[in-house]
This record gives sequence, structure tokens and C-alpha cells, in this order.
Amino acid sequence: GGPLMAKSILLVDDDAHILETAEDILEAAGYAVQTSETGKMALEKLKANPAQLMIVDLNLLDTTGLELAVQAKAIRPELIVILMTGEASVDLGPAKSAIHSILTKPVDPGALIDLIRKVLT
Repeated sequence: GGPLMAKSILLVDDDAHILETAEDILEAAGYAVQTSETGKMALEKLKANPAQLMIVDLNLLDTTGLELAVQAKAIRPELIVILMTGEASVDLGPAKSAIHSILTKPVDPGALIDLIRKVLT
């Protein structure tokens, strides 16, 4: 596959450093990456450019990763959502059906790539 075949990933985290690090890791692995620091911007990006996968932090400045997952799936039902959290256990509540997997922070780059390769086949 040429560059058009690159799988698109949307990273959402209010920590610019984490976005930058994850973007570097994922681009090196051959993925097309978009980043967003807010839920609002993430939804706008999803409307404009479909992504196959959204990796979202639980705590965002303007929303939670859980709320954003539900809103994102409403726009793109085929979207796969991976939640990142520093908490040991999270009550997903109504977002349970929207969240595919949970990654515990600090995220190990190797584990991140392995998970993405599994879900984006």
C-alpha cells in the first residue's frame, strides 16, 4: 500500500508533551497521525477527516475521554476508541460500549504499537 493506505489515528490529550511523543512513535510505525488537545477540536477533526482509531486520555480540559468516546462514535460509528488513563480502574458507565480497550499510563510505546496493530488490521 502507498501513503494513501496509511491508517489514520487521532490522539487526544491535554498534555502537549504526550501528544508529541505518541505522534513520533506512531508516525515512525507508519501511521498517519492527527492530534488534539481538546474534545471539541477532536470532534471537529473527526468530522473533517475520518480516523480509524482514536486514542483519548480520560481527563481532558473540556470533557472526559468517556464523553468524547460516545460523541465521536455518534459521528463515526466505525471508529475504534482506546482510552488512556493513569487510574487503576475506571468505571466506564454508559461509555462501555464505545471503548474498545484501555491503556494504563505511563504508556509503554511497544505495548501501544502492539495494541494498535491488533485493532487496526
